[in-house]
Amino acid sequence: MKKLIISLFAAIVFLPLVAITIPRVYVQKLVLDDGTKPQISAEEKASANEYILRAWMEANPEEIISTETHPIHTIAVKDVGDGIKFPFTTIVNIQLGNFRRQWVAGDIMHMVLTHKATGETKGWQLVIPEGTNLIKKLDEPLVIPPYTKKK
Repeated sequence: MKKLIISLFAAIVFLPLVAITIPRVYVQKLVLDDGTKPQISAEEKASANEYILRAWMEANPEEIISTETHPIHTIAVKDVGDGIKFPFTTIVNIQLGNFRRQWVAGDIMHMVLTHKATGETKGWQLVIPEGTNLIKKLDEPLVIPPYTKKK
């Protein structure tokens, strides 16, 4: 009985320290301003070398996840598809469950994508919708740098 009480006490004290957030993925199709797919290097288990992606929740702006500091399963710019059943497509992939603070519907996630070679950036935001399913924006491509130079 004494061991049970100690175990329960330990669980009550330490469980809140191991916060677990609900997983949820956001994917966004990326295109260049001429409608073509960005050419990115495809390294296994790494985000595209050509871009830096940063994301944060408006409710906790101090916690920034980035392709420079976080693994590919947290945040990435990458190609998906097989070229046959699903065409090769460049996407942003962010796992909301990897933020320390639990996301809630209505939260605003901010993202900034930087093209390393030109320094050009694209910023956008997403209001997290209700539910826990995939947030899929493959039919609404986002135009990203590098941008075509105007003559």
